[in-house]
Amino acid sequence: MKDPPIDNLVITLAQGRDDHTVCVSIAGDVDIAGEAQLARAARQLAATCCTRVYIDLKAVTFAGSTLINFLFRLSTHLPGNASMTLCRPDAMTVGLIELTGLSEFATVRADLPAEWTMAQVRDGGPVAALTCSLA
Repeated sequence: MKDPPIDNLVITLAQGRDDHTVCVSIAGDVDIAGEAQLARAARQLAATCCTRVYIDLKAVTFAGSTLINFLFRLSTHLPGNASMTLCRPDAMTVGLIELTGLSEFATVRADLPAEWTMAQVRDGGPVAALTCSLA
């Protein structure tokens, strides 16, 4: 059974137990109405010391230029040499990623990494504040 469509944009950030992995879940329509949420998430990610960012796109119900612009901006503002992996995009989103050249800045995979199950949402809500230690 297919999940019901999500009307609103929901972005959740979860930090891995090692504090160097961040898992981002994006659900709903990614359009101009969600730009403030996307900007907030980007600022929070840029403030971390993560080395890996996984972005789950499975629950995205609409992807267009707003999503692609967000991912491009994110790829250039991640801390240090952090890598970005786009997980579970649908066929149309994969087409956009390839057409726009985003695949040169991010890895695309059809599943979630093992680290995903270990990540925990901080502060208990969407677009959670993240902290990390360099220990």
